[in-house]
Amino acid sequence: MDFSRRKFLQIGAAAGAAVALSGEKLHAMELNPGGKSVGKKGGVRKAVPYTCLTCNIEDGGIAYVEDGKVVKLEGNPKHPGNRGRLCAKGNAGWQHIYDSERILFPLKRAGKRGEGKWKRISWDEALNEVAGKIRDHIKSGASRDEICFKWGRNRTHGFINRWMDALGSSSTMNHTSVCESSKKIGMEPTWGPDIETPDFANTKYILNFGSNILEAAYFHNPYAQRIMDGVVGNKAKLVTFDVRLSNTAAKSDEWHPIFPGTDGVVALAMAHVIMNEGLYNEEFIKDWVNVTADELKKHLAEYTPQMAENYSGVKAADIIRIAKEFATAKPATTYTYRGPAKHLYGSYNERSCMLLPIITGNIEIKGGYCLPRGMGWDKVEPVPPKPKGHSAIHHPHNYPLAGHHVSHHIPFQILEGEQKVAIWMDYYDNPAYTYPSAHVWRKIYQDEKLIPYFVTFSPVLSETSQYADIILPDVSYLERHDPENMPSDLLPWIGLRQPVIKPIGESREFRDVILELARRIDPDGSLEIKKYFDYGTTEDYMKKHFDNVKGLKEAGGWEHLKKTGVFPDYGELNPDDYKYYKDGKVVEPEYGLHMKEDEKGIEVKGKKRAGFGTGSKKIQVRAEEWAKHGFNPMPVYKPHPWHWQDGKKQLKPGQMILTTFKWNVHTQARTGNLPLLSEIVHKNPAWINSKTAAKLGIKHNDLIRVTSGVGHLVTRANVTESIHPEVVAISTAVGHDKVCGRFATANKKAKSHQWAGDDAEHKHMWWDDHGVHPNDIIPVCTDPIGGSQGWYDRVVTVEKAKSGDKYGDVVADVDKAIKFYHETLTYNVAGANHKKMHSEVAQNAEPGKIEVSGLNKEYKDFNPVIV
Repeated sequence: MDFSRRKFLQIGAAAGAAVALSGEKLHAMELNPGGKSVGKKGGVRKAVPYTCLTCNIEDGGIAYVEDGKVVKLEGNPKHPGNRGRLCAKGNAGWQHIYDSERILFPLKRAGKRGEGKWKRISWDEALNEVAGKIRDHIKSGASRDEICFKWGRNRTHGFINRWMDALGSSSTMNHTSVCESSKKIGMEPTWGPDIETPDFANTKYILNFGSNILEAAYFHNPYAQRIMDGVVGNKAKLVTFDVRLSNTAAKSDEWHPIFPGTDGVVALAMAHVIMNEGLYNEEFIKDWVNVTADELKKHLAEYTPQMAENYSGVKAADIIRIAKEFATAKPATTYTYRGPAKHLYGSYNERSCMLLPIITGNIEIKGGYCLPRGMGWDKVEPVPPKPKGHSAIHHPHNYPLAGHHVSHHIPFQILEGEQKVAIWMDYYDNPAYTYPSAHVWRKIYQDEKLIPYFVTFSPVLSETSQYADIILPDVSYLERHDPENMPSDLLPWIGLRQPVIKPIGESREFRDVILELARRIDPDGSLEIKKYFDYGTTEDYMKKHFDNVKGLKEAGGWEHLKKTGVFPDYGELNPDDYKYYKDGKVVEPEYGLHMKEDEKGIEVKGKKRAGFGTGSKKIQVRAEEWAKHGFNPMPVYKPHPWHWQDGKKQLKPGQMILTTFKWNVHTQARTGNLPLLSEIVHKNPAWINSKTAAKLGIKHNDLIRVTSGVGHLVTRANVTESIHPEVVAISTAVGHDKVCGRFATANKKAKSHQWAGDDAEHKHMWWDDHGVHPNDIIPVCTDPIGGSQGWYDRVVTVEKAKSGDKYGDVVADVDKAIKFYHETLTYNVAGANHKKMHSEVAQNAEPGKIEVSGLNKEYKDFNPVIV
């Protein structure tokens, strides 16, 4: 059939006219779920619900299985978070199972560390060796804190802590300081939880500070849906402040290219306008905030729009206009993520942005800035006691408020003898790729004097696992169990991650491996370890998690959860408006959680109310506990001394601020070897503004050298209008080491590892560029309050490549990285620069552990509000 472009356009125009004339809504054709498709043998495929883990959003999915193999993944329409939709990563998740270079049985190092020589061993041999090392160390009487466990993505919900607590070690380390810890530490003393769940779908105005929420934020799939609901369905205005024209900024009504780290001063200036113009909610401030309106006006007096313009580059007139629009939109909400938080004083930035919904009373209302909703479960008894020791790498003494750890300091602390290591365990983690000064991690991993024994639970070879002594092959998320609970919607839920197929090869689920290790370390129970793992099977352990979830037993309990994947059942999802209906009515969220009557709460206007999750039950704009450690208890702005001196910018000609960013098809280090995703994004040229590039004599696709104080890299230039003129941006999504998979390294000639799985997709790889990873040349720069890495603070020089430079060159110096580490220490509570940066605050406290209700004492994924 001759179907020309002209004919196609004619048909399209006619169809559009017909819809316009009819005035009726055009209904999209919905595809049938994959389980309703006819399989190869004519039968309906088996459908198994699960919870996704291609990133940390925990969307609900359904796996369709045929002949024991996963053939399709789709969203679970019963899941209120993602409402039946998966993102690109979620759709490609099945490739984690069938990764062509997945490790399918235990491996033992057969050469020098990092040499790449391995031998296959049995599980008995592997478990006996690891258990023997741990048992011998415990019996030696040496400090149990020398047994260390570092994890990246921990969705075991307490199981890793159970393991380490049972071993008696406090040396557990997470990844949160390179993710969002300063956001969390900004939020927790302010209102309790360490995350928010804005009601984007019902709002009228969204102020987005530094979050690429439509593709890379914490809840990008659920939140992207709600933002589109609000922007399209509710005609909400979306305003984004970001150094780069991200996909979110591009879809905003306004994009303001802001100078890095100045989000806080813009927010404070907006608060200044709102208070001075009388646009604040006086009643809400009086009832629920621990400072008065007059105190706020006095505090905000210095933060004029003109001051904010000087630092941020955002025009004062725009700041005034947007502040007034936000305050009068009713309802309105803000959102932040890494943009404001990943700076030297990121926690101040977060608290400053939080001021805006607080002073306008847009808290816990429909369309406003809402508390997270959660449903909890009990710990599995018996619970091991907390270790008695204190590990310096778990929580450094000079970062007393950093309740989510300062994990990017670990290699430097080990190098300098702050913490001795005997046994190092690693899980779902790759700091030799994903951390600042990643080359320093590689140095300590390779040094057997610093880390004598290294065990990793990993399904693949990576920049980190290549240095292990033993690799215990982990399963993919589609072959394991976990309870799940994420505040991705205002309708609270619990979800189940369950194996959709049996683990392939000899890979084993983490909980099963720990169960075996505990039995071998403590066979007779004399070491007081085994008893904490006498719970039966992993499925038995999971059942005990859910035993006391309110209403679950009545709905069918464990079997119901296995069948549906999520609880509660909110009814049927309507494809027209994507809302849940029960008995013909829309299921609405509950608002005003702080207003619930509660005899243990706070008295407001003669009634006891639940209040917020702080010690005072109020929103604490003034955080007194911060003052105890010499920090300002009020939200303030601190210009970064690398960028500013006495209000004047310090950048010299050719100097820029290096920032990083994420693509929606990649997650840290986990997705590089998935062909469906690497085909979409496999290179990462440096974004540079066209006017800046012209001044430097740089053209699009030119080779350029980017130099920091740690080293330099050589990449290509992406010359564009879509970035601040003083910023260069390089994605951290790609640029893997040669030991990683062939798709991750675009290596068509590489032969499959001897332990590799199916190789069928290899012949389809057409790309030959695998990107240039920037983390080696990014030094540590730590928020002394929240403990976050300042990813977006580094001053670099950008120039055309020099003679001899080759694409992909990365040169980084360990000694220079150590010097930056010592510089960032000068800003902590014991550092020489602390008083200089906080001369306005009395220095009346010694560094140490803080004892204030409302702050996390140890890491939690978030503080759920139980409803």
